[in-house]
Amino acid sequence: MPDRYLGQNIGKYRVVRLLGVGAFSWVYEAVDRDLEIAVALKILRPEFAGAADAEERFRREATLAARLRHRHIVTVRDVGRSDGAVFVAMDLLPLSLGRRLAVTAHLPETECIRLGLHIAAALAMAHAGGVIHRDIKPDNILLTPEGDAVVADFGLAQAVAGDRAADRSQRVLGTPHYFSPEQARGLPLDGRSDLYSLGVTLFRAATGRLPFEGEDWFDVATQHVESAPPSPRTLVPELSPDFEALILRLLAKDPEARFATALQAADALAALPAAPGGAANGATPHLGALTVEAFPPIRLRTQRRRRLALALGAAAAAVVVWVTTARLRTNADAANDGVSLIAPSDMLAATPSDSALRSDLRLPLRSAAESLAALLRPDNATPPPDTLPLRVPVLTPPPTRRTTRLELTAPDSAQLYVDNQLVGRGRWSGERPAAARTVLRAVLDDAPLSCDAAARDSIVRLAAGDQLAIHLVVRPCIELRYTIGPRDARFALRPIDGGPTVEVRADSAQSLSVPAGRYAVRASANRCYTFVDTITVARQPEGAPMTGRIRLDCN
Repeated sequence: MPDRYLGQNIGKYRVVRLLGVGAFSWVYEAVDRDLEIAVALKILRPEFAGAADAEERFRREATLAARLRHRHIVTVRDVGRSDGAVFVAMDLLPLSLGRRLAVTAHLPETECIRLGLHIAAALAMAHAGGVIHRDIKPDNILLTPEGDAVVADFGLAQAVAGDRAADRSQRVLGTPHYFSPEQARGLPLDGRSDLYSLGVTLFRAATGRLPFEGEDWFDVATQHVESAPPSPRTLVPELSPDFEALILRLLAKDPEARFATALQAADALAALPAAPGGAANGATPHLGALTVEAFPPIRLRTQRRRRLALALGAAAAAVVVWVTTARLRTNADAANDGVSLIAPSDMLAATPSDSALRSDLRLPLRSAAESLAALLRPDNATPPPDTLPLRVPVLTPPPTRRTTRLELTAPDSAQLYVDNQLVGRGRWSGERPAAARTVLRAVLDDAPLSCDAAARDSIVRLAAGDQLAIHLVVRPCIELRYTIGPRDARFALRPIDGGPTVEVRADSAQSLSVPAGRYAVRASANRCYTFVDTITVARQPEGAPMTGRIRLDCN
């Protein structure tokens, strides 16, 4: 029974209360007795302990999540075994999206978009690390006290570039109501499968019901493959057409019809009017790039050519001045607000909310054309045969540089990735297309997965014409062994170059793994003189651990 661990000590963790029960594990609130903080402790159910497959999957969840350091991915603090119990310790976030949806009909569109942005950002990080989650659903989306989404439970996750035995065996894993069509058919998966599950999750959050329901899992899976989802707006009419279109695109049967990447999905969510910081919340709408179209051919009398030249010169000068002013204003707005420019053809497909703005942009051109036509219109006379055709030349703004010059640096042994593409080692520079979000990653390939400092991720905006130089700090972890007396002493390592302080009891200091660098060392105990020193933690010959000994002088 799950209550068998209540009040027990599992390693350094004291189990306080039961949080949830899963098919393979039980989740508890526990207290880390070393750090004196609350954690979520997931323990493999006893009937699976000792089973090689179950333990492998359980540990894989921990190692995969530990690799993916991101504010919207749950942080794994520890993994181990104690007295036959296999456990994973994580940050404690007791509320999930599933629990919230169980007590409310549906969420407002703005909140759905906000949570969707967080989940898409987490998936972008996971996919950049070569990991497909394969079980995105409300129960696996945790919520922080601030209402941010945090993706958890990588138990079904699979490395894209790793062993595909699970795909080759055609096993169908996951939760049927959130299956992608290709997942239901047992086909090989990529990141777009997670985007489909994100679409189901957003459908559920926005409407209060699932797109497909049935008598059993086979019936539901068949609908994922064959049936079109209902329109979300028929269930919740106040949803915007743009948000509905985005959900239905995520739910496309063909992966090619969905967004190509989670980053693209995040960009589309961020562009919605109801998105945080979107047009409905005071942000500047996207403005169209301006192009003056050629006027139709005009045949003119010979005696009026001089009049034409003067009129044409004045009109062209006015148009050039207007276009230049508009371009300067548009570029200034884009620079200040992060607004990207769209092609003129996109202006023709403006949404109703944009129509007034787009009409204002086109009005000066229309007025200039009408004024010029009125000025040159013949006085109800038929043009003589000796008139000449004339076309007003097309005035096009100077080409805008649409790329960013990017330079990445890291330690020589670090691999560098840009949007999940390996670009070099140690140093790389080159041109990248302008993008609202680009994932940069540096990772030491010889470091253990438990070493947080061995990988560094950053999401940046690449604006057209910018030149960015970014240094990604990654450091190997070194094993540190200290013998400290008395046993109840507290041992603290404070990084001098910045970073979190590590504080443990003396018996836990016998083996620590810390990032290389300079540290201020402090050991203290009741009725003892405090020991203070400074050390430099560095790689030892042949990977040997650094060792030290501290004996406090006590009364």
